[in-house]
Amino acid sequence: MLVIDSHAHPPRKGVPGIDNRPRTIPKSLEQIDKIFIEDVNEIIEDMDRHQVDAKVMIAMPPDIEKDFHYGEYIPEYGITTMTSHEWISRAIALYPNRFFACACLNPLEENSREELEDLVVNKGFREVKIHQAHYRFEVNDKRVYPFYEKCIELDIPVAFHTGFSPVQLIDRYIPAMPHNIDELAYDFPNLKINMCHGGGNWYQDGIMIALRNANIMIDIAGITDLCEKMVYPRVDAKDLIRRFVEILGADRILFGTDNMDDEINYKFMQEIGLADADLEKIMGLNVKRYLRLWE
Repeated sequence: MLVIDSHAHPPRKGVPGIDNRPRTIPKSLEQIDKIFIEDVNEIIEDMDRHQVDAKVMIAMPPDIEKDFHYGEYIPEYGITTMTSHEWISRAIALYPNRFFACACLNPLEENSREELEDLVVNKGFREVKIHQAHYRFEVNDKRVYPFYEKCIELDIPVAFHTGFSPVQLIDRYIPAMPHNIDELAYDFPNLKINMCHGGGNWYQDGIMIALRNANIMIDIAGITDLCEKMVYPRVDAKDLIRRFVEILGADRILFGTDNMDDEINYKFMQEIGLADADLEKIMGLNVKRYLRLWE
């Protein structure tokens, strides 16, 4: 079975609340390259262990990626680490059939449309993610509409973070609610919308919004962690995913891990008890079609 993780990120080692694994601080450009190769190979080993054929790697918001050690200037050694966009591009160059790229941009920046076009046309990026809750605007803010028009022109999906975020650094809470995605989908019926995390802790609304808008897909990245944090009643992640499929249909759901490969993986998904054809769509066929992978 084809397995594609539609929602993953470059390593974020040493970032409290995100990845508590120790981080090696590079002391030279050569060591930056060495750490990069080690990290990429570590991801490939994990992919092989979990039977993952490919991952879609999502960049970090450019203005805060230094807090995740990307584009970070290290004054003691006078060097700057690669940006997350650069990291992803280099990973694809090393393993062109195992990694695909999703940009992350601030659509309110003056040159964001030009930057997006360069990433898509010249560097092969297949999608763009917007952290509207980080940049403090609603997804249906008219200022962003020219950016969405560019996404339609480039024929790429736009992904939105929805739901709870574990650290304040990344997203504010209220703009991460999925509700205004309904307004956006109404205004842009031809825009491919990826509702990341299925609405998160607002999954009831997220699924209903997707149900009434045919241009919305959802991914299930981070669902296991979300369910662990639900207060009452307790929610079982497998039951929740099964219900997503019953209501929305397997054609509209994308498998993703959000770097939680040990929690949500092919084995976990097999245990849900979905029909083979539905599981095959969710695990890989949907995102292959959605992002036109290997074309």
